[in-house]
This record gives sequence, C-alpha cells and structure tokens, in this order.
Amino acid sequence: MELRHLRYFVAVAEELNFRRAAERLHLAQPPLSAQIKSLETELGVRLFDRSTRSVRLTEAGRVLLDEARQVLQSARQAEQRTRQVGLGLQGTLRMGIIAPSANAWMASILREFRQTYPGVQLALFDLVSTDQLRRLREDELDVGLLRPPVHSLELEYQYVEESRQVLAVPADHRLAKKPELEWGDFHDEALVLIDPKLQHGYYDPFFQACAKAGATPRPTQFANDIQTKMWLISAGFGIAPTTASLAEVTRPGLVYRELPAGMPLVRTALVWRRNDDLPVVQAFVQGMLARRQIGEGMQE
Repeated sequence: MELRHLRYFVAVAEELNFRRAAERLHLAQPPLSAQIKSLETELGVRLFDRSTRSVRLTEAGRVLLDEARQVLQSARQAEQRTRQVGLGLQGTLRMGIIAPSANAWMASILREFRQTYPGVQLALFDLVSTDQLRRLREDELDVGLLRPPVHSLELEYQYVEESRQVLAVPADHRLAKKPELEWGDFHDEALVLIDPKLQHGYYDPFFQACAKAGATPRPTQFANDIQTKMWLISAGFGIAPTTASLAEVTRPGLVYRELPAGMPLVRTALVWRRNDDLPVVQAFVQGMLARRQIGEGMQE
C-alpha cells in the first residue's frame, strides 16, 4: 500500500463520485478506478459499493478512511518538519554560556532568534570555558560563548563581545571605600578565584599588573562557578577581578569598584565546530555575528 493509493481512496471516499474525485486528483477516471480496484485486491476487501447511480463506502471502507486520513496527516507533518529542519526552522540548539554572558545583550539576541525561529528549542548550559570546549569537541554542544583562547583545529570562533574588568569586593572591605584604587593596594590581599582547572588565563593580566607594582595578592579561596565565587566574596572571603557585566546584578554585601588603568578588555568568543553544517547552527552563528558588540578592529 502506497501513500498515493491512500490519497486516491480518500478523494473517492469524500466525493463518493469517481468523476469528481478524478478531477480533484487531476487524473483520468479509468486509471483512478483501476487504482482503487488494485487497492481492494491488495487488502482483500471491498471498499465501495458501486452501482450505476451511486457510490457508497462499505464498513471496511469507513474504517480505512479514518486510518488513511491519519496516515496522510502524519506524512504531511513529517514532510513539513523535515523541510523546516533542513532550513534551520526546527530542531534543538545546544548552547553553552558563561555566567557573564547572561546579560541584557544576550537576552535580546536569544529573544530575536526565538521570534525568527519559533520551532527551534534552545537548550542552555551554564558551563565554564574549559567544559564548553571539551563538549564542543565531543559533539555535546552546538555553540558556545566562552573566554579565549580556543586552541583547537576542530573549532572555529569569532569574538562577539568585549567588556572591562572591575573589582568585586565585600561592602565592608577597606578597598570598598578607598576613593581611587592603585595596583599596590592589592599586596597581600586575599583573592577568591575560579578553580585554576576551570579557567584558562582569565586572571593573568590582573596578576601581571600587580607584579609590576610590586604587589602580591594571595589566592586563598577557589570556587567551581561564578555564582559561588560572587557569593564567597559577598560573605567576606576575599576580593577578585570580575567582568563588568556581572555588576549589573546586585548582591547583598557586595560592591564593585573600578580597577586601576591598564587592564585589557575581556573578550567573549562564539565557538562552533568547523565542519558543522547544521542549518540551525549556521542560522544562529550568522545572527550572532551580525549583532556582535566589538569594534571592527577587534575582529578576527
């Protein structure tokens, strides 16, 4: 039994007239009659009671009509979904993000993507950069927003955002009230940092600037994620440089101060597998690159 046989049968069953059904299907009447007869022979039942004056469905024909309509509807839906996935209009986009990227700019991009591709489900994962890179290589993520560097020939990336660094400090800390910070102020200060295994070079510029001023801050507490790091700082465990976008979220007991001059901007990279040709991935990458928040001179 083929789909075309079911389409022919449904047309005759709904019209109860072979001539009108043939016109509806853009067929000649004799071939249509032959196809219905062939279907009856295949199933071993009569589907229609025919006379010179009328065509009526048999009981078997009424059962097949209900089933045939469902099969044809499922076939149409499958065809539509397949085409939409091929165009990037449906599917699932697995996306890794770092906490500082969960800002108003990113929310506007996701909102626009959702409006343009309502059939695409976004699966978001809050992961540190090293975990994202591993999952991208292992095909557990489709795209990632993370901190460079990206040392992998399997992956492609573009910088999409840059932000300055600020100092996160407990509200009752001495540096919270100092009018202007200097690099020497950080000598022997306790730091709360992301575990070294989970971050790759984020704090290096801070330590280098401190060293030039003869200051040696002390990493005394490590966290496995950004939110825990910020909570530990607000609880008085120490201070730390962090991305300015995190300062958009207020936390009790935590304030932000401008760092001394000389800190480079922090870049966010959009990363995807180099040979990934999934339309939904390409659609997201193109949309994100069109909305990137860095100057042309900073792009790679």
